[in-house]
Amino acid sequence: MYKNTNQSTRAFRFRRFCRAGWAAYSSMHREVTIGRLAVHVANHSFAKGTVVIALAATLSQGSLMAQSDDDRETRTLPEVTVTLTTDSMGSTAEPAAVIIAADFQQSTIHSIGDLVAQLPGVDLRVRGGGDVQGDLSMRGGTFDQMLVMLNGINFTDAQTGHHTLDIPIDITMVERIELLTPAQCMARGIVAFCGAVNIVVCEQYRDRLLADISGGSYGTVNASLLGTKAVDRWTMTAATSFHRSDGYMRNTDYRHGSLFLQALRHGERSDWHMQLGGQMKDFGGAGFYSTTYPDQYESTRTLVASVSNDLKISDFKIHFMAYGRLHSDCFELFRDGYADSVPAWYSGHNHHVSSLTGAKMRLVKPLGIGNLMAGGEVRREGIWSNVLGTPDSTLPHPYTHSASRTSANIFGGYSISYRKFSAEAVALALYNSHFGTDFALSANLHFSHFNLQFARTFRLPTFTDLYYQGANQTANPNLDPESSTNIELASMFGGRTFKFRTSVYYRAGQDIIDWVRRPTAEMWYSMNHTAVDALGFDIQTNIQLSVFKLQSTYSFCHINQDAGEWISGSALDYLRHQFRTTLILDFSPFIFNLSTSYRFREGHYVLADGNTKPYGGVLLTEARASYVLSHATIYLEVHNLLNTSWRDHGGVPQPGLTLLAGVRFDIE
Repeated sequence: MYKNTNQSTRAFRFRRFCRAGWAAYSSMHREVTIGRLAVHVANHSFAKGTVVIALAATLSQGSLMAQSDDDRETRTLPEVTVTLTTDSMGSTAEPAAVIIAADFQQSTIHSIGDLVAQLPGVDLRVRGGGDVQGDLSMRGGTFDQMLVMLNGINFTDAQTGHHTLDIPIDITMVERIELLTPAQCMARGIVAFCGAVNIVVCEQYRDRLLADISGGSYGTVNASLLGTKAVDRWTMTAATSFHRSDGYMRNTDYRHGSLFLQALRHGERSDWHMQLGGQMKDFGGAGFYSTTYPDQYESTRTLVASVSNDLKISDFKIHFMAYGRLHSDCFELFRDGYADSVPAWYSGHNHHVSSLTGAKMRLVKPLGIGNLMAGGEVRREGIWSNVLGTPDSTLPHPYTHSASRTSANIFGGYSISYRKFSAEAVALALYNSHFGTDFALSANLHFSHFNLQFARTFRLPTFTDLYYQGANQTANPNLDPESSTNIELASMFGGRTFKFRTSVYYRAGQDIIDWVRRPTAEMWYSMNHTAVDALGFDIQTNIQLSVFKLQSTYSFCHINQDAGEWISGSALDYLRHQFRTTLILDFSPFIFNLSTSYRFREGHYVLADGNTKPYGGVLLTEARASYVLSHATIYLEVHNLLNTSWRDHGGVPQPGLTLLAGVRFDIE
């Protein structure tokens, strides 16, 4: 709890931390004096949630120990900056789960996709090794129904969810990843059908040089370099990475790299955040889309840019952002130089360029016993293609079709917090130039260790949903948005050594976009027809002792589908059971990591000979041994330790036992 003892100088006497997720917001850009605060409380409370503070690192234990009223001492401490992620400004809704850098720096994870897949209830179906492409979904949803944000900005691809994870960052840049439910997204002015992940990068406000290089089986090489420099109120970051492999089987080779630049400026009343990044990917796709054509190949290029500002005027907090994304994609069903012959019906490769631009403003003001939040966003999405869209003769070669749409929304909400109770309600109205008007609502109640959420959300069809045509498929450009009603009850318990969180959810999906056909017909049509409901629960536990750390998650999901008289083309190959446990033993300078996961996937996949086979369950084990020096870590990893044969997606068998060795330098 904060007590303002000097309004003229805007100073706070910080006597006690009440552990509420909203508490540290009051210290934004304020002078803080401290008393009766034990260092372990500071370390725990300020690291919790989305608050990042350098306070505990700058003070010795002696300067923070509690003092009696008769033995008070006033000290001027080094200046520090308290910040928070702007996408959560003014909200009481904390993420459903958070992975911070300390949780994965000594793990076997080397890709953004694999890191996101550690979150409870998240499913990642990869196209091959090295994070070349992955279909990300959540709680039984599809890869088109989940959003991916970078530093709070929604860069989700409007062409197809296959490209959602095409973002120009490397895992070494990640500070944390947040899992957000639909209600938690609404609290940030964002509509998500089944949920979202927010990837937060480069939030360390200090000088730092980080390099990581590794290599191993199948000619795999991973290299990354990151540098951060703080000058006065500015913090600049530059990061680059490169990854390549010859592939673990025919046509699974890849090469991809990224460059990312970021600038942060912290002022007395105004903070700026600027980012610019580019990425290239070239990779063999094996039989990802079809086992009939195993020589697929794809090249993608991504460019993202944004600028945002947080301004405080009196008791108003104003957040503004402007952003853009440009993505190009060339898909080859028959890879050049691979296929022995190309059939006459193949007219050529698919070429797409999709664009995204937008601007968003949000205002937060204390009102009555809580905070009032209001804002709006304008967003334009477009595509040039030789496959998707309507015919357009004005485009340069090879593009022959185009489509575009513009959305504008306004949203507002009110939140209150008192002791162990908080409540929040948000409403959003959206107008889209193609689909008309829609709305979303959310409510979030929190008391003590329990949290109840409700959200009514929707999803606009992708350009692939609207315009894709195949030999036996006919798209429908008049599709309507699909909608969902979400209810979730969560509880959280624990302290420093043991933490436990569980949640039970139900999602009712209406007007779900599905490919359907009559029982006696061969032609498939895209329609708003199917109803899909999801029921499940997630459990997270964390046990941490002096040299022992055990993290476990278990997720269960059941899907109920009703397609009426039609035969549904929706592949109900979701993860019904997903269990993951990670054991970390820290006998410094030696650190050992053992990770085991069990996944049971519903559904069947089609083999090259036309037969089908159930996915079933798979047990996977990975291990890592590290030797930590003062500024370097040497490590050896074994992936798929049991050499298990398995498939994440029917057309792509996953690699067997794989070795990787590397060294990581971290200089501050």
